[in-house]
Amino acid sequence: MTARASAQGQRRGALAVEGAIVYSVLLVLLLALIVGGIGVFRYQQVACMAREGARWASLHGADWQWDGNYKPSTQDQVLQQAVLPFAVGMDPSAVSIQVQFLDRASGSASGWDSVGHPINSRDDVNNRVTNRVRVTVTYQWVPGALLTSPLYLTSSSEVTMWY
Repeated sequence: MTARASAQGQRRGALAVEGAIVYSVLLVLLLALIVGGIGVFRYQQVACMAREGARWASLHGADWQWDGNYKPSTQDQVLQQAVLPFAVGMDPSAVSIQVQFLDRASGSASGWDSVGHPINSRDDVNNRVTNRVRVTVTYQWVPGALLTSPLYLTSSSEVTMWY
């Protein structure tokens, strides 16, 4: 009986060591799963911000400026009025955008602010606008728990100029 009791005592120490190893690995995996889920959520937010920015920019082109006698919309207006309202829970200073006007006739892309009044060219058959606008949103995300270096989440959306 005493031989059995001493064998069980040694086993209890091994069980504690095995538990410490397994539980620490399990904790790290659980933490990685949570941080990964937050990263996917942040990327979906960035994609939504790019879509909304492109939609807003497509509605504020040359026809909108001339019909309402408005000043040309700027890249900063796209950021402030269309993108940042969707940056809930994000650091607004870590969000940056690039807005480009895509001229289908020449195949060129130019900065939104450098165009001034982007002209909406139309096709001959359906009288549809053929120019496009591309908005690229980049968010500098620092996961914090596992990584201290930032990750750059980027998404682009391209929409036909509507107005």
